[in-house]
Amino acid sequence: MIRYSLCLLFLCLSWPVLSQERWQTDEYIQNSFVKIALEREYKETQFPKLIRWNKPIRLFFESDSGDALLQKELLSVHAQHLASITGLSIDFTSDPKKANIFVVFTHYDNLEQKVQQYIGDPESIRAALDEAICLGNFRRNGRYEITRGSIIIPVDYARSKGRFLDCIVEEITQLMGLPNDSNEVFPSVFNDVSIDTYLSPLDYLLLKALYSRYLTPGMDVKQTKAAFPNVLKQLHATQDIEKAIERVQRYSLKTYLGD
Repeated sequence: MIRYSLCLLFLCLSWPVLSQERWQTDEYIQNSFVKIALEREYKETQFPKLIRWNKPIRLFFESDSGDALLQKELLSVHAQHLASITGLSIDFTSDPKKANIFVVFTHYDNLEQKVQQYIGDPESIRAALDEAICLGNFRRNGRYEITRGSIIIPVDYARSKGRFLDCIVEEITQLMGLPNDSNEVFPSVFNDVSIDTYLSPLDYLLLKALYSRYLTPGMDVKQTKAAFPNVLKQLHATQDIEKAIERVQRYSLKTYLGD
């Protein structure tokens, strides 16, 4: 009886370790972060650097397609979810001169016109136009701080592909400073073959890491890897890794929609 009780106690104490998911391991989190934060999907960068916002974000919303009130509501919920994770101030402005992220919901037939208006010459992003369902673009300064972003969602086309919510979630999340997609990172909205519509627990950790005090804009891959043990130590200290599954749902679009 004593031996049985000791065995049972050992199993109970060991359960958190045995139940740890692959994405919760330090190595997997670091490798995923490097792939998503320091690699690029459509523009090759020989010496990639860490990018992120260092000032409040002000969103300008525009829609000429479908239910504008619903679109803005969904965008608002997800924006505040990102604010709660990153610590950034994210709000709306009706003045385009005060905005630094422009979010445009439009028709597919107007896509290139909106690209011309908000991003630039469509030919400069032809690969993205030909392949992507929705578009996100950003600019940075010499200190590798993101200063401006644009998101264009062709509502009719996104809905026809069953990706309307995905576009809202992924594009603005990438503009936080996680610009790449990788099928090696799972579970994640940054994985093109996954079925994730909403932020995953791993995405939550990548955002937390990106805005950690131990990382700064302009860090290269070597510097990021050198600083990352402190990032992981912080994430463990706050139990963000261990409790990511529940914490990612706070203020989330998934919770808001009851999905």
